[in-house]
Amino acid sequence: MLPATAAFVLFMYVTDEVMAHLHAEEQRARAGVAFDRAERVITDRRVPDWQGRLHEIEKTFRVEHRIVPMREALDDFFMSASERERLRAGDIAFRDRPGGGNVYVRRLNGTDDALRIEWVGTYEYLLVYYAIILTFVTAAMCAILWMWTRPLWRDLEALEVATARVGAGDFAARAKVASASLLAPIASGFNAMAQRVQSLLRSHRDLEQGVAHELRTPLAQLKFDLELARTSPGGDDLAARFAAMESDVADLEDLVSELLVLAHLRESPPYVPREVPAQSLVDEVVRRAQDEMRAAGREVRIEAPTGLATSLACDSKYLSRALVNVVRNAGRYARSRVCLTVECRDDRTVINVDDDGPGVPAGQRERLFEPFTRAEDSRGRESGGVGLGLAIVKSVAEWHGGEARISDSPLGGARVSIAW
Repeated sequence: MLPATAAFVLFMYVTDEVMAHLHAEEQRARAGVAFDRAERVITDRRVPDWQGRLHEIEKTFRVEHRIVPMREALDDFFMSASERERLRAGDIAFRDRPGGGNVYVRRLNGTDDALRIEWVGTYEYLLVYYAIILTFVTAAMCAILWMWTRPLWRDLEALEVATARVGAGDFAARAKVASASLLAPIASGFNAMAQRVQSLLRSHRDLEQGVAHELRTPLAQLKFDLELARTSPGGDDLAARFAAMESDVADLEDLVSELLVLAHLRESPPYVPREVPAQSLVDEVVRRAQDEMRAAGREVRIEAPTGLATSLACDSKYLSRALVNVVRNAGRYARSRVCLTVECRDDRTVINVDDDGPGVPAGQRERLFEPFTRAEDSRGRESGGVGLGLAIVKSVAEWHGGEARISDSPLGGARVSIAW
């Protein structure tokens, strides 16, 4: 705004200068009439009071007359070199008058003096006009600056307060700024960061609580089996106790393994896509899922997708782990059928796993992706898994730059989709 004000003033000044040079010769001709009239009055000896006559002319035409030595006229600081040459040659020289108007100078015939005429005219109050214009322009710009900086300053203060609160440990703090504010992108990024940190802390807290809870159950069962083994008379009863302890140790191993996978995903390096054979990846997932279904005594038909693309851009290790988790869950709740489909549209790949089970209520779908969350109310050993399978699926999808979600399946049960 300040350069705009300076440009406006410069424009007015340049405009005045250009107009003055365009009409320079007309000004000299008009001034010549004034010089001829003044010289006639000065040289007319019949009029004793020639100074009074000049004073009357000054009041009538709003000019000022002065007779100055030629040397003083040539030493005028504001007069250009070309105008000085005109003055030496006996022509009319002129320059701008501070405050508006012009100063004209011409040598008096036959003397070493020069007649100096200051032409005020309508320019008498030019500086006042400029001052008024600049005052209004400055006031308007100050008002605009105030209207612009006031909300900006308010938003800065809101962002500063929110930053201080987050720095003090209050991760629920958010910066509230207007959507049209210049700081809206910064505030949005800050709020997203605070939300992400708050979610991570909540996730870590829930994970810690879940780990403590999940470890307590097999450890308590293991202690109980140890006590029974100590008091066991031997034989088949002791063998049963050892089998139960082996099962408890297996549960602990599964829990630690799933936790390590989840932790590794959250600390993994940036995702770099690799082209892997699609058919080999899907066949391996189906094979592993079928083996687990047979081991669990479940008779569920797993249908592999048809019409697969030649390759998929993914990380085969983590994606296959996620798909096995999804297919395992689907087989656990399906009545008789699990179906895999793969959709490739433009640069996006979607893998759907459908089952014909009871489905998942809409209110529980997002919650199932949280660690140690199951669809059942029971958290016993028979409910299936440790509740980390879908959490790993979500982490794999997000690591691939995509998402995982649960919806209704065309088979009547639940559909779990991994898209990236």
